[in-house]
Amino acid sequence: MVAGIACLIGAVFLLVSAVDILTFLMPSSPRTGMPGTWDPVKLAWMGTLCAAASLFHGMNAWRLFLPSSSQRAIAERWSPLAILLWWGAAVVGLLVNYPIPYFNHHVDKFFLILGLVVGWGAWLCLHPASLGMVLESHAYSWVRVAMINGLIFFVLAEIILRLADPVLARSGLFSVSYDTPGGGIPHQVVDATTMRTNSLGFRDRERTLERTSQSARIVAIGDSFTWGSGVTYDETFVSLVERGLQAADPRAEVINLGLVGYQPEDYLSLLESHGLAYQPDLVLINFYIGNDLMPAQGSQLIVAGQRRRAHINGNWFHDHLSWDHWYLAHDLEYAWIVGTARMRQARGQSDLGFMTPAPAIQTGAREPPTPFSGWSPRYLRMIQGMGDQYLKYDTEAFLGRWNETRAILEKIDVLLHGLGVPWVLVLLPAEEQVDRELQRLYVKMLGGAPERYDFGKPQRLLEEWAVGRGVKVIDLTPAFLANVSQARLFIDNDIHLNRNGHALAASSILRELQPDLAKTSRSLRLRDGG
Repeated sequence: MVAGIACLIGAVFLLVSAVDILTFLMPSSPRTGMPGTWDPVKLAWMGTLCAAASLFHGMNAWRLFLPSSSQRAIAERWSPLAILLWWGAAVVGLLVNYPIPYFNHHVDKFFLILGLVVGWGAWLCLHPASLGMVLESHAYSWVRVAMINGLIFFVLAEIILRLADPVLARSGLFSVSYDTPGGGIPHQVVDATTMRTNSLGFRDRERTLERTSQSARIVAIGDSFTWGSGVTYDETFVSLVERGLQAADPRAEVINLGLVGYQPEDYLSLLESHGLAYQPDLVLINFYIGNDLMPAQGSQLIVAGQRRRAHINGNWFHDHLSWDHWYLAHDLEYAWIVGTARMRQARGQSDLGFMTPAPAIQTGAREPPTPFSGWSPRYLRMIQGMGDQYLKYDTEAFLGRWNETRAILEKIDVLLHGLGVPWVLVLLPAEEQVDRELQRLYVKMLGGAPERYDFGKPQRLLEEWAVGRGVKVIDLTPAFLANVSQARLFIDNDIHLNRNGHALAASSILRELQPDLAKTSRSLRLRDGG
């Protein structure tokens, strides 16, 4: 009876899934413009397999309710617990990896699980006797015992780790951060010139908290774009802005407090805990549109005191039950990272970010850049997760993140306004916002219509907010739009700026900053040096 009910419920679930997937493929479906790189051929196969699986399980359910069927005779020897265990594992696996919203790594897992479901259903329907022999073998009994023990271990371990999480957080057992203001690694080699981070873990020269002159002092806060991933220290736009100001005043400073992976909430925290200690004349908050406003399909988890990102896609089962939402998954990852780092340190090796290979030492002139051959499928898939912020209509995920971001920016504004420190919001565009061909590929990849997208929406929202608060904005988008056809501004198949992009950003920022700095109460006279 238990097996028959399980097959009947499974058949209904699979039939609903088949209808849902196949109707998604219809041109009239309003969901085809949703974020996700969806492949119509794969979806068609999945819909067809779901229909086939539904047919097999429906026939099995009918036969399991017949008193004289061979299927029922075999099922009566099965343990109800084993039936529920396998049935539950299959249903949860299908729900967690459901292909809509479409993500390739979910689809592959869904295919695998669905193939097993189809195979088991066909086997029970067409040749129940051989299936019964296999399920009564010693090999299967070992598999069943291993699965039950594994399930008990994972569930108990997750419960224990969730209960013990506050203790682990206070212990600092899994901390990979150094005792520096932003957790950066001090004296770390960061580029091919052997440039090292300073004693506080920032990619900058040593600075003093005390002011030594009345010259302009600017603090720049941001993520890997401010840090300068992919270019040398001297090529970052922060360094170039400093050199531009020093042309008029040699003692002017632009202090780089950018750290890889930072988000707006981190900008506020770092500003409060360390940035204001420099007594700056101006603060630059460098906001990368690509993932500061809408991180790549992720939610923040604090596990053992460490902030981690867990992938989300709007599917409730995935967003609550998938492996990267388990504390066990993150604690195991922490143990591996910290353990391997300690082993490298014991051998006297560098622990460059724990996961980052040491950069090659530059011994001569740079090789000329190779011609750009186009964006790779992997790069296109990588940038798809931020698609909600470009849709003309507001999704729930976008509205939630926009409200969070706006609240953080308002806290920054209140903090600095209260101290009388002016600040500037610098908007760094994503490549898909300034390159028309990439926009075309982006829309095509998502399977939507161009009229559903507004690639300037994030900047417009941020500028409207800034106008309402009286905050100065430097939007680099117009400059990038005007120059993108003349030279590559981004590293090939990478979201970060190349040397050209950093140089363009610096010149645009300097052009906007110099008049404002010339009017400060310190009478800096940056442009004429007089």
